[in-house]
Amino acid sequence: MSTLNMLELHIDIGALHHFLYLQGYAGKEVETELGYGVHAWLQAAFGERAPKPWRLLMDKNRPPRILGYSSHDAQALKEYLLGFGDPSVVQVCPDPSKIASRQMPSWRKGRRLGYQVLTCPVGRKARNGVEKDLFLIKADEVDRETIVSRETVYGEWIERKFEEYGVIAETVELTGFRVVKQFRQTQHSRAGREQRQIMRPQALLEGELTIECPDRFSALLAHGVGRHRAFGYGMVLLRPIR
Repeated sequence: MSTLNMLELHIDIGALHHFLYLQGYAGKEVETELGYGVHAWLQAAFGERAPKPWRLLMDKNRPPRILGYSSHDAQALKEYLLGFGDPSVVQVCPDPSKIASRQMPSWRKGRRLGYQVLTCPVGRKARNGVEKDLFLIKADEVDRETIVSRETVYGEWIERKFEEYGVIAETVELTGFRVVKQFRQTQHSRAGREQRQIMRPQALLEGELTIECPDRFSALLAHGVGRHRAFGYGMVLLRPIR
């Protein structure tokens, strides 16, 4: 497997909205999550070098920033942005020299770590293939007397996802949940591309994990968890256990 890097980019939200305006998305992301907007900007800024999965972090104490995993390092992203980015694209990252990266370490079997992952926990219903909240799918499958826990449904789902990569989810806690509006464009058709808003669940899951297969664990970080990873979901952030 190629080297995996964690990237950090500081962005200007006002310049991001200006970029979206120039792209014809004016007003579409004001009341929705910025997932599609950041996705569109990352593609315009870095092309195939764009980090994925990634996560937008915004709080009152720090400027907005994007964290992401990529096989490309900070220098590769800087060169692409400054070499090929339109002015409105470059303005979203006001100081490209501060794009930072670090190589992810080698892992050992049995290592225990804390994790946090922002997810869009959805699946497709067997009967009609419609995408739906995993919790609601489970609730549809059981009788009315059975109590279904959202935390349990999401916890079992993340356990299965981790197991695919030789990782044991020792604990899972649902520390945040809300239903969000997401902006999407449909695929090309004779009528062109249509813009629409959809409602999707957003769940913040945290806990502790144990690495059983170090190589596959790196693959998990590079791939991310769940659907809609291109729009800011599924990046596994790690922390040491005290």
